[in-house]
Amino acid sequence: MELMLDFCRDQLITPSLPKWSNPYGNVKDLTVTIDEKGKNHRSGKMPTPEEMMLVAEIFSKAPQLGVEPEYFSALYALLMTAPSRASEETILPVDCLVWEEDRAGDQKLGIRWVPSKKGKEGIKWVPTVMQDIVVEAVERLKRISAPARKPAKFAEDHPEQFMVHAGCITPHGFSADKPLSIDQFNAALSTNYKELTNAEPTPKWLINLLTSSDGSISYNVLGKHEFEKYIKKFPKWPFVDNAKHVKVSEALILHRENEFHAEFEPRAFSFCIPTVNHINDRFVQKKSKSGRTLWDKYGFSLKSGKPIALTTHKARHWLSTMAESGGMDELTLANWAGRARVMDNSKYDHRTEAEKAEQVVDLMIPEDIGVLEKIKRRLPVTFEDIGKDLAGSAIVTELGVCEHDYAMSPCQRNGDCETCKEMVCIKGFSDSLELLKKREKEVEGQLKKAMKDHEMGAFGADRWVSNHGWRLAHIRTKVRILEDENTPDGAVVRIPDEYDPSPVKEVLRGKGLNLEIESPDELGIADDAFELMEL
Repeated sequence: MELMLDFCRDQLITPSLPKWSNPYGNVKDLTVTIDEKGKNHRSGKMPTPEEMMLVAEIFSKAPQLGVEPEYFSALYALLMTAPSRASEETILPVDCLVWEEDRAGDQKLGIRWVPSKKGKEGIKWVPTVMQDIVVEAVERLKRISAPARKPAKFAEDHPEQFMVHAGCITPHGFSADKPLSIDQFNAALSTNYKELTNAEPTPKWLINLLTSSDGSISYNVLGKHEFEKYIKKFPKWPFVDNAKHVKVSEALILHRENEFHAEFEPRAFSFCIPTVNHINDRFVQKKSKSGRTLWDKYGFSLKSGKPIALTTHKARHWLSTMAESGGMDELTLANWAGRARVMDNSKYDHRTEAEKAEQVVDLMIPEDIGVLEKIKRRLPVTFEDIGKDLAGSAIVTELGVCEHDYAMSPCQRNGDCETCKEMVCIKGFSDSLELLKKREKEVEGQLKKAMKDHEMGAFGADRWVSNHGWRLAHIRTKVRILEDENTPDGAVVRIPDEYDPSPVKEVLRGKGLNLEIESPDELGIADDAFELMEL
């Protein structure tokens, strides 16, 4: 569009056209920004470590607290095992756990999972450290759902019939068409109505039921009413999922009506599946629903005193981000989370750009990387890398690594690096070796000329013979060590302090102070040193 308008304006077709600009700015990716908006966005998606530890604590204490914390903490524990949605838990079968042996011969636990949003159906493998937690969570859910799965199976096998349960007080052989007394009615539905009348305080549903059944209620009337009441929550009855893979009577997280009510008894002939909102109500503190969460009921809170807003979807964001931080590859993470597209991983990755960069550094730079590898990768070389007990980075030069501390004093050698004890050569640094060989030839030529001038009686030539010979001995010594096959790559080669004493130490030695460094005059120079100087 912009190009078309510019063309019309430049060619004077419609010179009065205004300059076009896109009214829609670029959308800022708040998942990676480090400003306040980015932090607020991530905090709204990601739970804090303290919140996740509270879930672990309530899961641990749940058997002593009651059936409600047992049930809902088990649901959340499963969400902390693999990146999942709470709606996907509703179609888990009782036999959802599978054990398989890996290549190492270890038993690995997985959960048969059917993801929503066109994800790939399969097994979500459980981290080894979470296996016992998952087994315990599933066992709790099996135990709690067992009383609900029984009436669900009865409703499947006997449609519109009432299941006479242990709480019923009708005698054996009681006719299903016979009217129930108020006590028999209450026992059948676990209610406590005073009488069956068509007026208040009788609830509206019961008034309608009495009206449609001529003022009396039998097991047949109750059976039809209760059957229609509970199966309407399952559009694909008797299946709990749209794909018709799992029956309601086999659902892992089924529960009875009033199962978690503080005052009412659970209805024996009932079966329900919690919605995502029902689960969130137990973990998200709101002023409008004060006292409903597990945190309020059992006295759990954050140290800061802030309300806990731990939605089920936060567990998915948290686990995905932890997997990214741990180095899981994108395809494995997408399959583990049941995502249809690998690119969707980015929506659940709440690491900052700095955190991602640190992870890249960890991948690119091994912990045991040597000084030679650092030089090749153009990475900073620290003083510790070359064996010097000093903080900071050394300077990599064409000859090796300069370990002079410029924070203390400037260089006093004026570029005379070949004979400086603070110039460290690294075995395997090819550029350094080639340059030393080049310098060797240059100094050798200078030494020959100085010796020739000395033989001819040139004034001061003897000083140059000594200087070039000393320099050539240092260079050839380094070259021999660097070319020696017995010297490992990465080895640090430096001149001992005795061969290059600092002026300060010389002054201190002259005053009689013991510096544990021999004087150059006291050193016994081996014959090999003279051989290095021979031409």
